[in-house]
Amino acid sequence: MGFIAEIHVAHDELVLAPTIAHHPEVTIRYEYEVETAETMTYFVSVFTDEYDHLEATLEADPTVSDPACIATFENRAIYRVRVETDRQLIPERCAEQGLFVFTITSGDGGWDARVHFSNRETLAAFREYCRERGMTFRVHQLYESTESDDGTYFLTEQQHEILSMAYYAGYYDIPRGVTQDDLAEQLDITDSAVSQRLRRAVAELIGATLDDERTPDEYR
Repeated sequence: MGFIAEIHVAHDELVLAPTIAHHPEVTIRYEYEVETAETMTYFVSVFTDEYDHLEATLEADPTVSDPACIATFENRAIYRVRVETDRQLIPERCAEQGLFVFTITSGDGGWDARVHFSNRETLAAFREYCRERGMTFRVHQLYESTESDDGTYFLTEQQHEILSMAYYAGYYDIPRGVTQDDLAEQLDITDSAVSQRLRRAVAELIGATLDDERTPDEYR
């Protein structure tokens, strides 16, 4: 149950806000984050043809540090940045109350997000969090989640992490850029655990993509 909101959040000190303001023609999409005891690291997709100009802006952006391009594809590049601001895109306490993020992309000097809220109290808590910190908060659209959940898939944090790492490191390239052993070493888990997580994550994506009216018996 619950509902989905299309929201906009903006502030000069939000992650990558100066870069977004300087390059309004560039689309930046948040992919995922990795938190350690000392740092928060974001991985983002950047859609542009002018990476040199963008990288100069990233270097000067006070909200991030150590920007690095870790993968380049035909229509986008993946950047890793270390977060240097305490203004969170999605506050942890709201996530604990039932907030789930589908997508976060740059827009209008800030970030546009498609978010599922379990109840209106969670939305109100998120709005209050933003306003307390002087952040612009707007709701563009609000609708019942049952109206638009077709094709939506849900990955666990572990599944999202292993799929993202495998994809960007070249595990699915031909020839492969990394092996399961390489992924296991990076994650400090066994090769068997890597294999299981990949299979379950891929099965989740396939199940959400294929025609759900068919049954396994048709292929046995």
